[in-house]
Amino acid sequence: MRKIKTSIKYLLRKSGYEICQLSESEKLEIPMCNAFTYKEAQCFRALASAGQISFAEARFLTELVKSSDPARPIIEIGTLFGHSTIVMALAKDPGQQLITVDNFSWNPLGLSADAHYAIVRYRLAELTRTQNVQVLKTDKDEFYRGYVGPPPALFFCDADHSYEATRADLLWARSVGASIVCGDDYLHASQQGVTQIVDELGGPKRLVDGLFLL
Repeated sequence: MRKIKTSIKYLLRKSGYEICQLSESEKLEIPMCNAFTYKEAQCFRALASAGQISFAEARFLTELVKSSDPARPIIEIGTLFGHSTIVMALAKDPGQQLITVDNFSWNPLGLSADAHYAIVRYRLAELTRTQNVQVLKTDKDEFYRGYVGPPPALFFCDADHSYEATRADLLWARSVGASIVCGDDYLHASQQGVTQIVDELGGPKRLVDGLFLL
């Protein structure tokens, strides 16, 4: 029976179709999606909930970017779908470099890394052409080891939200002399590692929704 199911799925995918349905955990995560088709639920996630920042956070991030030194780069760790990247690109000096780093190994839509990266590259294409924005598909630890640029004017942390990973991100930013160190998801119900390490490093100097400034 399993071989038959596998064969059917293979033939459907080869023809450009898939059998998809929401899992029970997905139904619990987004209750309103219970009445949606799988495609509708995924569109909801992509356009309404995946990686968004609030308007208040966007204003705060804009303020921080505008106060940064345009002669030095902005580094973002965790691109996801580029929501915060776009906010920072609009706020910064057009000549200021913005490097956004992601290995594209995870996204809430279950896309492959190649599809995820292609979507983000296409979405940010105008910014990479005209606004000195660079999208790097690489592991952040590899990026840290190879970084030889000037101290970042601003470092924005929004990648792996575990305690250990966020600690490594924030300590690296401090070690290379980043002038402004900030990130997202402080006090997020499911991201307590961020709260823990930020508090250990002195707590947020300013906090708007979940966006913190160290």
